[in-house]
Amino acid sequence: MLKRMIIYVVICSFAFLNGCGKEPTKQISEQHIETKTIGNPTAQEVLRMDSNANIFMYKDTIYNAGVPWVDELKLTKGIQVTEITHQSNNGKAFNNGSANKLEVGTKIFRVKERNDILIAETGRGDIR
Repeated sequence: MLKRMIIYVVICSFAFLNGCGKEPTKQISEQHIETKTIGNPTAQEVLRMDSNANIFMYKDTIYNAGVPWVDELKLTKGIQVTEITHQSNNGKAFNNGSANKLEVGTKIFRVKERNDILIAETGRGDIR
């Protein structure tokens, strides 16, 4: 009787494990690829999602201009922290100091009220 019970438990276990197996892989017929980013996005990811984005890199973080809630804040320009040293539309070529639209030599300032927002000083006015 004990042997039958052990055999029954083993057979049920195999049946259960087989039912929990990996689902067969389906071929992707569409060319749509969704990108999910955990952490800070790369320049390449930002430009892939919005080719018109105005971005630069500072301390290995991509900063993006034109964020509506940032433009609504009252901010005071603080000290200069960096300047743009390289301009490129190639996200793979981005390093600290790179920008795709800001001109080389553009000065970048910290704001006094927050640590996560910077201001670019341009001839056409400040860009947050």
